[in-house]
Amino acid sequence: MDSTLRNRLVHSKETLYFALTIIVSITAYIFLLFSFIGIAIIAAIILFSYFFHALSMASIRRNGIRISEKQFPDIYQKAQGLASDMELVKIPSIYVLESSGFLNAFATRFFGKNMVVVYSEIFDLSEEGKEDQLLFVLAHEFAHLKRRHVLVHFLLLPAMFIPFLGEAYLRGCEYTCDRYAAFYVNHFEASKQALTMLAIGKKLAPKVNEEAFIDQINEESGFFAWLSEKLSSHPDLPKRLNALDYWVDPEHHHLRKEKRSRVLMGVFGMIVIGIMIPAGIVYAIYKTDVLESVGELVNEEYLETENTLLAAAEDNDVALLQDLIDNGEDMFITDDMGSTALHYAVDMSSYDTAAYLIEKNIDINAQDEYGSTALMYAVYNDDIDMVKLLLEKGADPTIKDDANETAADSASYNDNQEIQDLLEN
Repeated sequence: MDSTLRNRLVHSKETLYFALTIIVSITAYIFLLFSFIGIAIIAAIILFSYFFHALSMASIRRNGIRISEKQFPDIYQKAQGLASDMELVKIPSIYVLESSGFLNAFATRFFGKNMVVVYSEIFDLSEEGKEDQLLFVLAHEFAHLKRRHVLVHFLLLPAMFIPFLGEAYLRGCEYTCDRYAAFYVNHFEASKQALTMLAIGKKLAPKVNEEAFIDQINEESGFFAWLSEKLSSHPDLPKRLNALDYWVDPEHHHLRKEKRSRVLMGVFGMIVIGIMIPAGIVYAIYKTDVLESVGELVNEEYLETENTLLAAAEDNDVALLQDLIDNGEDMFITDDMGSTALHYAVDMSSYDTAAYLIEKNIDINAQDEYGSTALMYAVYNDDIDMVKLLLEKGADPTIKDDANETAADSASYNDNQEIQDLLEN
């Protein structure tokens, strides 16, 4: 290939998004380092990630076939030549792993050593007269190591959690590695065929009309097609083929892009669905007094389900309370929490209904399900007048609740000396 291509091996998107992700990640690390919890989070993320990664890699190293001078030496020798041409200090350890028909490969590190894992379905290319396609895959993974994509992964980890940003950087890396692989394998058609087989498989890849495949960028376009790629760590395969064509011969190949009108319509549609419709519903609720109606309905439901006598005590409505009791309402009724009408009156500082209930001989020392008495309610609320009333009428300040605390204990917590004095006398 033309040596001028060497100067354009790194894709512009990798450079741009690396700068953005490094800024975001360093900012996030600085922010986290200002707190002990932040340091713990960073340490936990790194330790857990490293532990499970090391565990997975150890399994591959034990169960995968390592390519070497003794194991598939012809492929090893060619891979060694690729590594030398790409100026890697040392050839990465290459492992072949059974793949159940999947086509994949990846580069990684294990205790400071570079590794490349190739699925067996791809490695089979070496026995099918397609060594250049296999070498493209190897060179692509070597390029990830050459560009230190794996090494900086932990540094860029915070940016990977930001939607679209991390994926954009990873897609830029893929474009760069495709260029590296095509350049160092020095077989452009084999390089494109290696990408094509990821779409349709090894056997049919040579029969694919690559131009027609690239045309799908425009034909199969729209908002969701655009969004699916933006959420992916790899560019769509037709775009990778098109990008290689453009890189090699920009005069005769132009970059294909989605029709902006369809994408913009989709984005607008998502904005409408995600923002405008909920906003419209909220506005409609506000304008039609639905919330007020719901509130009234809830209040009515409350009055229906909770005894009206309790509500009268709470509202300080002595007349209604007297009428209910005179007409046979049970003064000793409690709610689901064991609270009596006196609890309700005291809790809302309804002094008149509290005094009336005490006169009617309600149990002044009744306890709710937490063991709290009406006197404890008054102490909780710092209601001195209510405390005086209850003590004058015989409330027992020595009763303990479920937490083994008396009303005096609550008064001490509230630091109300006047109430403490009343309870002690």
